[in-house]
Amino acid sequence: MNADPSNPVLPTNRASAFFRLKKFAVAESDCNLAIALDGRYVKAFCRRGAARLALKKHDAALEDYQTALKLDPGNVEAQNEVKKIQEVLGHQVNDARSEQQEAPAGDPEQQKLLEEQRRRQEAVLHKDRGNAYFKEGRYEAAVECYTKGMEADCMNVLLPANRAMAFLKLERFKEAEEDCSTAISLDSSYSKAFARRGTARAALRKLPEAKLDFEQLLRLEPGNKQALNELQKLQSELDLPQAVEGFQRTVEPIDKPEHLRSTKPLRRINIEEVGGVSAQSAAESKSSIQEVVKDSRDGSSPLSTSPIAKIIKIEEILDASTSESSRSDIKPPPEDAVHLQPATAPPSEPDLPPPPTSSFQLESDLRKMRGQPHAVYRYLRQIQPEAYGKIFHNSLEPDLLNQILETLHHFFIPKEPPAVTLETLSSLAGVRRFDMAVMFMSSSEKKVITELFDFLLQSQLDQTSVEALKKKYGV
Repeated sequence: MNADPSNPVLPTNRASAFFRLKKFAVAESDCNLAIALDGRYVKAFCRRGAARLALKKHDAALEDYQTALKLDPGNVEAQNEVKKIQEVLGHQVNDARSEQQEAPAGDPEQQKLLEEQRRRQEAVLHKDRGNAYFKEGRYEAAVECYTKGMEADCMNVLLPANRAMAFLKLERFKEAEEDCSTAISLDSSYSKAFARRGTARAALRKLPEAKLDFEQLLRLEPGNKQALNELQKLQSELDLPQAVEGFQRTVEPIDKPEHLRSTKPLRRINIEEVGGVSAQSAAESKSSIQEVVKDSRDGSSPLSTSPIAKIIKIEEILDASTSESSRSDIKPPPEDAVHLQPATAPPSEPDLPPPPTSSFQLESDLRKMRGQPHAVYRYLRQIQPEAYGKIFHNSLEPDLLNQILETLHHFFIPKEPPAVTLETLSSLAGVRRFDMAVMFMSSSEKKVITELFDFLLQSQLDQTSVEALKKKYGV
């Protein structure tokens, strides 16, 4: 369903599975979604009729089977179920008539309850239609459906919370904040409402209020990674003015005063080059080396815990009048001479861990390669695009998604075929909690996605597929 949200067959088949699990209300909801996608799909009406019959909603079930017969007059299942329901309703009518003879006609309380039930069912139908529009990226239409649902049932907490999510996609943060507050007033334990209101308030630069929302989310769901990440970002933004101000107060010149310099004595050691230029030429070049030696016995030294025992400073003063004859006086070095390695020798590439099989392993490996973007690129290049669905089987965290997207942007675009980038983006869009991860991206992170899709649109790829995938990323 995540891969093809507009296909009515998928929710209908899932409804059949839920029916066998005796989860009749969930099966009815899936059939509502299928009918919202295709109002002429006969199987959806039949399966919703079966679910409603199991829930003892006989009138609604009869209406579904009659609709199925209008669409497919020869449907045997619908014909049989209509007869059964009519028999049940006939008995109920007789029972009701006998009760009416004993009780006063037109009980207003009963009529009120029936009306409330009808309006609740109508609200659920509008919610399911809104969800279908939302998955297609039609956020304005989703807002309209959720609004109609709220008019039908103002006590359904899911409707304002879902409309808030659509408002976030439309960047209408003020309306999103208000809807989340409405949802919280209906159910103060609904964690998603706090998460969405925190996002809206952060976008509105109400940082202290957003911080309170994510703290409440952590109380409701201890260990929630989204809340932890957002709180870390908010804390850094709230502390930024103080940090900048403090940094400006502590700026010192590079040339430290005499009393702040190290008291360790410097030792000058002359170097005689073996097998190089002649002694006269070496004297003229006046090469020297200064070595600051760590006193390992001094525990108070700031270098006592450093793995570097020496800091070597090489100063070489070349004499511009070096004669050409000195160059010819070069002797081969003896076998026991020490050869100095060039300072610019490229370091060998570190060994990479094997491709990950879980998000925990991926996160752990990336943490070890922190500060090594090229190593991260080589590591991610090992992963087949279709493997991300298995790796992020449980969920996709925003920080991991952003690191992968940064690597695609900086390394895959110049070094890999565009099809690899497209397949990777498509595979990531199909994992769980992808929508939530994308929703909490900052403007700079969305800029990276925009540049990725600009590159893909300029390449020789199917433009329709790229545009459809671009909508899923919300850019």
